[in-house]
Amino acid sequence: MDTKKKEEIMDTAEALEDTAAEETTAAEGDQEDQEISLVLKFRKPYVFDGKEYTEVDLSGLEDATAKDLEAVGRIMEKKTKGTNPATMEMTMDYAQLLANRITGMPLEFFKNLPAREAMALKTTVVGFLYGGDGAN
Repeated sequence: MDTKKKEEIMDTAEALEDTAAEETTAAEGDQEDQEISLVLKFRKPYVFDGKEYTEVDLSGLEDATAKDLEAVGRIMEKKTKGTNPATMEMTMDYAQLLANRITGMPLEFFKNLPAREAMALKTTVVGFLYGGDGAN
């Protein structure tokens, strides 16, 4: 094999290594975005009890325990007779109760969210619980 071909092969290998390194960096950035997605930003300011909110931090989901999920489940059982226990964590009520528990904000804060923000809350909570990033 001549020297020129060896140099071309080496250049190609280096380019592949650079591409792999860039993809790794991008994947790490995606993981950071996933964490950031737990801060639910509102499309427009939301006023509750005379205070204006532009976001709510749901990063407490990272520290939620089985005990928290069980407590919310017990409340749901009392509150909503006939809800399928296998899917109760996919309901708006469950998302609101869990958000209330992990943020310490009043339940009414979440109950009075505009519809679009309430759906974003539910999507974020359910996505987090099922291993998604909450964005879809």
